[in-house]
Amino acid sequence: MKLSLLSSIDKDLLNEAVERELYASNHYKYAASCLQKQGYFGCQKYFEGESADELEHYYKIRDFFNDRGDEADMPSIDEVEFQDESLFGIFMTSFQLEKELGDFYNNFYLSTKDAAVKIFLHKLIEIQTKSIGEYGDLIARLNLCAMNPAAYLIFDQELGK
Repeated sequence: MKLSLLSSIDKDLLNEAVERELYASNHYKYAASCLQKQGYFGCQKYFEGESADELEHYYKIRDFFNDRGDEADMPSIDEVEFQDESLFGIFMTSFQLEKELGDFYNNFYLSTKDAAVKIFLHKLIEIQTKSIGEYGDLIARLNLCAMNPAAYLIFDQELGK
């Protein structure tokens, strides 16, 4: 007999978080592949790291499920496609992904009545807030490159360090 401490609503939302984090990991793997193909090896390395970070977030959620006497579902993940595979387009899409994930966690935080879930979500909100800020900073730097290929290569080299 399974003794879950999670409400059915919180469990559903945590399972949605699992799906979102795994999708984000795949998103960043695909971004790394697209940018490698374009010769942006520093950005490739950056997005491979982002993919690994998203898997770590998934593991945190999985472990939280376990701590609450339950287990996370293993969802099928949607295919990742970019409408704009340019360097700038990939960073903008990634910024939007992080913002949507941050909004999801904020709304989840406001909706749950479980203090343990709120504490857990607070940690994820902190991670998202930092990530959204970092992407905003990177996009600002890309804007300074003003479509200059040499500037993009310098950006790429610095990001890969």
